[in-house]
Amino acid sequence: MYQERSFIGRGVPYIGPYGGGAKKRDVGNASALKIGFEEDKKTLPNYRSGGGGVANSQSIVSAMTCSLTLTDFDEENLAMATFGAASAVAAGAVTDESHTAYHDGLIRLDNLPDTSTIVVTDGTGVTTYVLDTDYTVNAAGIMPLSTGAMVDGAATLIDYTKLAGNVVQALTQSSQEFSLTLVGLNDAQSGKPVVVDLHRVKFSPAGELGFITDEFGAIEVTGEVLADSNITGAGLSQFMKIEQAA
Repeated sequence: MYQERSFIGRGVPYIGPYGGGAKKRDVGNASALKIGFEEDKKTLPNYRSGGGGVANSQSIVSAMTCSLTLTDFDEENLAMATFGAASAVAAGAVTDESHTAYHDGLIRLDNLPDTSTIVVTDGTGVTTYVLDTDYTVNAAGIMPLSTGAMVDGAATLIDYTKLAGNVVQALTQSSQEFSLTLVGLNDAQSGKPVVVDLHRVKFSPAGELGFITDEFGAIEVTGEVLADSNITGAGLSQFMKIEQAA
């Protein structure tokens, strides 16, 4: 008996290192998870008549691909998308961070500062400069003003409290292999469970990352679904498993 099975997918992807060794983490809000197949097709032309056509054909799947679109710009997603490494930064006091002052140019501090705590002195630490008279502040550091007392090209010492946060250093890691599980549901079938396992996935870096946008940003990573040789047994796929509730 026919059972209607239309599909609108929702769910939470979990990603962890292939082979274990760490948790499968919730990647946050994901607007798309798509699986693709690339085909290597051979055809035998029909030579028996002038009308042409195909006498026979054979197709094999040359690649299975995965595309994942993430809308949470957290440090772990950014690290995965940039082949980078993420690390936490604890809040704390920074004293006598040394820089060279250039009029109307940004002094980029080594950490994100609590802008209310910034104190700027000359290289000897004797002269303390005045906010909005000698310099301005922003989220990345300070701007010495050409109308102020800071000497262009001179050494400057800066004290501040660094904010707690995280840092992603891009292109510091090799390509990693992951295992992905979608804990999903079919919104067109009263939310019935749908769970998809991609046993072994190797992502490429994101094609682009938009840091100035008019719309909500997204991180799109694509990769290949590879065979997991650890999965053996008759009828078991080494690539993907899809489970749906009846």
